[in-house]
Amino acid sequence: MKEKLLQWVSPFIRIPVTGFDISDRTVKYLRFSSRGDLSFDIFGEIEIPEGTIEKGEIKKEGVLTELFSSWAAREKKQLRSPLVAVSLPEEKSFLRVIQIPKVEQEKVGNAIRWEIEGNIPLPPDELLYDYEIVEPLEDHLDHLDVVIVAFPRSIVDSYLRVLDHARLQPATLELESQAIIRAVIPVLRDPTGSIVVDMGRTRTSFIIFAGGAIIFTSTIELGGNVFEKNIANTFHVGSEEALALKKNIGLNKRADGGRMFAALAPPLSVLAETLRGAMEYYRGYSQHRHGADKEIDKIILSGGDANLYGLDTYLASTLKVPVYVADPLGQVRDKLTTQLPPFTRRESLAFTTAIGLALRNIR
Repeated sequence: MKEKLLQWVSPFIRIPVTGFDISDRTVKYLRFSSRGDLSFDIFGEIEIPEGTIEKGEIKKEGVLTELFSSWAAREKKQLRSPLVAVSLPEEKSFLRVIQIPKVEQEKVGNAIRWEIEGNIPLPPDELLYDYEIVEPLEDHLDHLDVVIVAFPRSIVDSYLRVLDHARLQPATLELESQAIIRAVIPVLRDPTGSIVVDMGRTRTSFIIFAGGAIIFTSTIELGGNVFEKNIANTFHVGSEEALALKKNIGLNKRADGGRMFAALAPPLSVLAETLRGAMEYYRGYSQHRHGADKEIDKIILSGGDANLYGLDTYLASTLKVPVYVADPLGQVRDKLTTQLPPFTRRESLAFTTAIGLALRNIR
């Protein structure tokens, strides 16, 4: 892999590639078939035992290897190919947007190496990284904007070891936020400033996207499990009943005298305040976006807990910004002529990253 983090499959090779979204507690997998009309080849979810991966770091490689090997053996007939497009953990990444003088394309790599040490708090030899030149919205710039994505080499190596031992072959390793943006932002070269909020089981990620590039990501330890713990404590119920209450009632202020809303208010306040901070960051940074809007125009909710009833309305009224629930299949929905999606739009939110990974293989 040398210093490059991402490896691309040639567009001329038509080998099936499965989107493989690895998180602390699950793997969501999905692959599209483009043989004739677009359809779903394979999809599903693998449960990961607690403690196997913690905050994106693999703690028990043997357990994960056995899990992936067993899955591949069960799905061997449908898989047909060991190629997987794999997400790497957001919380272990470094994403920086830098400016370098205009140089020839072949010299960009050398210029980036000079910038790594001053922008990422790890020695260059302990990193694996990739970069992307942002195509500007304006033509008069005297510099290049470049997005650098880097990971500790030890983190990437651990994921590669598990995949190798499970006889799965990574076609690409990609930051989660890159896959999410591919799924939920239909037009990339757009001056609109957006924040994508990806709400998972154990954490929530915030992705600021504007002017054709991801310019900031952050992650907090607030996910669906926090909502359920608060509900369980308020209503004195077990985890399964708390999950059911969360799904059935959500942020309905009128339900049960407002007790549900009161139970969810503390984590919702943290969520809203984090978004305010991200909006303020963008407001101060937007002058560097060269044609992008000066303010955040919209917030997009993705991930399984984006389904929380009333969440979009709550955030919109609190932050005074339009809030939308993503449609991860929006870019291919009109092409799915031979088969209905295997899940509803609400259910597809949990597969947002896997869909974005799988979309890499759709030409």
